[in-house]
Parts: sequence; C-alpha cells; structure tokens
Amino acid sequence: MSAYKHFFFYIAILVFHYTLTAQNLSVQISPGFMNYGGDLQSKAYTFQHADFSIGVYAGYRINQFLLRAGFTTGKIHGDDLSNTGYKYRNLSFASSITDVNLCLQYDFHLLDETRKFTPYVFAGAGIFHFNPYTIYNSQKVYLQPLGTEGEGLAVYPDRKMYSLTQPEVPYGIGFKYRMSDRVLLGLEFSSRFLFTDYVDDVSNTYPDENELFKQRGQLAVDLSFRGNEIDPSLPFPSGNKRANPDRNDNYYTSTFSFIYVFPKQSEYKMNSNKQSRKSQRIDCPKHIH
Repeated sequence: MSAYKHFFFYIAILVFHYTLTAQNLSVQISPGFMNYGGDLQSKAYTFQHADFSIGVYAGYRINQFLLRAGFTTGKIHGDDLSNTGYKYRNLSFASSITDVNLCLQYDFHLLDETRKFTPYVFAGAGIFHFNPYTIYNSQKVYLQPLGTEGEGLAVYPDRKMYSLTQPEVPYGIGFKYRMSDRVLLGLEFSSRFLFTDYVDDVSNTYPDENELFKQRGQLAVDLSFRGNEIDPSLPFPSGNKRANPDRNDNYYTSTFSFIYVFPKQSEYKMNSNKQSRKSQRIDCPKHIH
C-alpha cells in the first residue's frame, strides 16, 4: 500500500507543478455530501444520513480530455435500526473517509462563448483510508482490531485482518456551466468501486463465541452480536449469517463544483510584455513595498 501512496503523491506534485507552469490547467473545489452502500444501508442511493464532504482537484486539459488528480475527505455511517430494518442484528458503524485519486475525464463538448454547457464522464484509480467505529456504552470503539467476525483467528484461516487503506476505482458523471473565461460551475456524482466488504465491519457469518472471547475478549463478543441489547434472551448466533459476503461495499459523493481555469502561458507573457513596453514609454518609477 506504501507504493500506492508514493505513486499518487508524485502524480499530485507533478500536476501541481504544471498548474504553475503549463497551459490548459484548472483547479476545482467540490463541497457536497458523502454516503455509503453496504450491509448497513438498504438503499442503493440516498441522502439519508449523508455527511459533508469536500474534494480538491487539479486538472490538465488535452482537447476534450482532462487528466485530474484529486483529494476527497468526508464521513459515512449506517445502522440497522434506521436503514435496514434488521432490528435484532442491531449493528451500527461510522467512519471518516480520505481518498486520493487520478482520473481521466471526457467532456462531451468544449466550452466557449456560444456553447456554455457540457456533460462529462470520468473514471480512474485511487486509494482510500477508512477506520470503522461504533458507539458502545457512550464510548467510541474502533472495530477492526476486535475482529468481530473472527478475522485473524487461527480457526478462520480464510478471514484475514482487513487493511484500513485499500485501492479503489472512482467513476462518475458531471455537468459544467461556463460563467466566464476563467470560472465554471458544475454538479457531479462520483461513486467508488471497492475491493472490500468491510468498510462497515460487516461481511460474513458470526464467529464462534467461545473462540472470539478467548482470543479477543468480551468487548469483541459484545460488538459482534448486539441483538441482545434489544432482547436479552437472544443467544449468540455462532455460525449464523451476519451479512452478505457476495457484495462489496461502496461510497459515493454528490457535489457542487467551483472550477477556476488558469490563463495560458502566452497570455501571461503577452500581458507582461505589454506592461514592460508601457513602463518604458512613460518611464515609470518602480514602486517600493
């Protein structure tokens, strides 16, 4: 995962460098909302329990293509009582999300004074970091170290401890409107195809209660099965289905976009030359600041 981080760090530095020196460059700020899809959210797309997110991007244009590097941060959460109706599973989670990505965007039209609006699509690659937690007895408890489904236990060799930093495939659609030569406004929807089902710490079957207790302690047992908080007579359902392991989680953002397009180098140089000639003609003294 370290190699992923280094790769996207160098890409971000390269794009930022070109933002200062090259042509056809832009920066984009995208505030909006983040939500998630998984075992603790029954709806494929919803604003229910959505949290604030913000993304920052730098882009380099070649005709109708835009290569853009970005950073997004936000928060997701879900719970059975509000989202799924599985009252007697009674699980819940929340997690901060941070991702960096590199995407190739295709604009259906080039914008100018006569054409001010275009839809676009994009896809790419990235990495994201998450760390699911829940609230238990009024305390925040991080779930991954507990192995609530027996991850990392010798009796479950196929259940490895999941990494909190993983690759992703971002993709989405958007719409841009040209306000001026330099300023664009837009709307964008972006989802992430993920390679994990553990963003919400819920994926497979309940582990054996005794094995979980011996190796991870009572807290892991308590947070693996929380149905007995609703009905104290319910036994721990060792081996029973806890979630759907055949469908990975995902998260998505719905955002507004504020885009600034940098002037081309030739414009900088032309303005600089005009200013220089003007100074020479009137022999203006230099200002001292």
